[in-house]
Amino acid sequence: MVFGHRLLTLNVAGHLPSQLFIIGAGSGAVLQSPELAGPSTRVVVLEPDAVVAARMVARPDWARWINDGRLRVLAGPDYHGASSAARQVDVSESPRVVVSRELAENHPAAAAAARAVAMRMISEAEANANARKRFAGRYLLQTIANLAVIAREGNITALDGRFAGRPAVVVGAGPSLDENLPALAALQDRAVIIGADTTLRPLLAGGVRPHIMAAVDPAELNARHLAGVSGLDDVWLAAEGSLHPAAFGGFAGRTFLFKVSDHEPWPWLNAVGLDCGLLRAWGSVVTSAFDLALRMGCSPIVFAGLDLSYPVRRPYCANTFFDETWHAAIATHGCTWEQLIDDYFNRLPDLRTADIHGTPTLTSSHLVSFRDWLREQIGDDASGRFVNATGAGILHGPGLVQSSLHEALGNAPSIDRDVREQLRVAHAGSLRTASRLRRAAEDLLAHPDLPRSAGTLARWVDFSAGSLTVAGIRDQLAATIPSLGVGLPTPATGQISIKPA
Repeated sequence: MVFGHRLLTLNVAGHLPSQLFIIGAGSGAVLQSPELAGPSTRVVVLEPDAVVAARMVARPDWARWINDGRLRVLAGPDYHGASSAARQVDVSESPRVVVSRELAENHPAAAAAARAVAMRMISEAEANANARKRFAGRYLLQTIANLAVIAREGNITALDGRFAGRPAVVVGAGPSLDENLPALAALQDRAVIIGADTTLRPLLAGGVRPHIMAAVDPAELNARHLAGVSGLDDVWLAAEGSLHPAAFGGFAGRTFLFKVSDHEPWPWLNAVGLDCGLLRAWGSVVTSAFDLALRMGCSPIVFAGLDLSYPVRRPYCANTFFDETWHAAIATHGCTWEQLIDDYFNRLPDLRTADIHGTPTLTSSHLVSFRDWLREQIGDDASGRFVNATGAGILHGPGLVQSSLHEALGNAPSIDRDVREQLRVAHAGSLRTASRLRRAAEDLLAHPDLPRSAGTLARWVDFSAGSLTVAGIRDQLAATIPSLGVGLPTPATGQISIKPA
C-alpha cells in the first residue's frame, strides 16, 4: 500500500519528553525539527508505508541517530521488531505519540494500527521498568549470594557453537506438553533437550531426561521448580546469576552461568576478572532457552509445549510445582478442581488470538508478547530451521514450520551420549577460581569509605531503586565471603532478606 507524500511538522510547545513516537513521518523532515536538536530525545518512527520507511533508514544523515540508538524506524503493516525495540523505549517520563494529520484523515485504519503498536510498546516498556524496580534489589542481593557459584561454575560462552547442526527441542510448560511427552520420550536421544525450569518435574514424570534446564527468574517460587528434585546427576543447568540460591542445589558442578544484561553488579565482577555470556530474555524463560539453542548453533530448533495460550482449561501442563500449590488451595478452601480453574480463568481478560489452525484461542497479553518476540527473532527464515511441534497454541508465523516431533526428529541419529559428554567437556574447560573475587569482596567490606568502594556501593543502592541500603548490601557480602573458600560451593537454601532503605 502506498500512502503518498507526507510532510509532518512538530507543533510542540515547551519540553519534549525523553521518548517520542512519530506515526507517519513521511519524508522524515520532521527529524530535522529544532525541537529534536538536543541529544536526549529518543524517537521511534512507525511508518505504514514500507517503501518510505526503507528510504528513511537508507538516508546517510539518519545513520548516526540509528547507530546511537536514538532512532528506530519500524515499517508497516507488521512493524517487525516492535517487541525487541520496546526494550529500548524510555518511560522515565510519559512518552508522546505524534500522528500525521494527513495519515489520520486519509488512512485512519493505518494510523490506528500504528498507534496501537506504539501503545503496546509503551505498555511493554512500562512493565519492564516496573519489574526492574520491583526485582532489582533481589537481583543484586541474590547475585552477591551466588558469588561462589558464579566463580566456580562454567560460563555459558563455553557452549557457543558446541552443537552446531544438531537438533534441539525447546520445551515449555504449556498445556499441550501433556500430549507431546510420549513422542518426546521416544525421541529424546535424537536432540538436545532444553527445558524451561517449569518443565523439569513434568519431563521427569513423563520419562524424559533433559540435557539442560534454563532458569532466569530470581523469584523463590521459580527456584521451587528446580529445588528438591533428586536424581539429576546427568542434567545440566543454564542459570542467570541472580537465581534464588536454592535453585542450584541439584546442579553443583553442572551449571553454566549467564546474565541478561550488563547492569549491576556485573561491572564490579568484570573488574575482578569474572564475566558471563549474555542470553536474551523477553519476560519468559522460554525466550532464554530459545536463545541458548541459537547460541549453541542447534538446527533445527523444535518447540514443544509452547502453547502461549490456553487451548484447554489448564494454565500449565500436569506435574509442575504449581500442581502442589493448587491442590493445597483445594484442601484449604474446600473447593473442587473445576471451581479453582473457573476462578482462575474468570480473572483473565477475554483476549483471543488465532491459533495455528486459525481458530480464536484464549490467551494473555504477556503470552502474545512472548510469541511476538519469538516471531521477530525467527523472521521469515525459509530454511525450515524453526519447527513448532506443539500441535496447538498461537506460535505461528512465516519462518515457522508446523510439524510433529516424529516428523522433525524421526530420522535423526541418536546423539544423547555425545551431548552429555560435550556438556561435561565444555564445563570443565570454562571453570574459574574464586580467590581474586574473595579478595575483592573482602576489600569492599573492609574499606567501604574508600572512593572506589563507596562508588561501587552507591551504584548498587541506586540500581536497587532505593530498596537496599549500604548496610544491607554489606551484610550480604559478609554472609557470602565464607563460601568463597576452597572447593565447590555449598548451595544455599535459605531466604534472601531485602532490607528496606
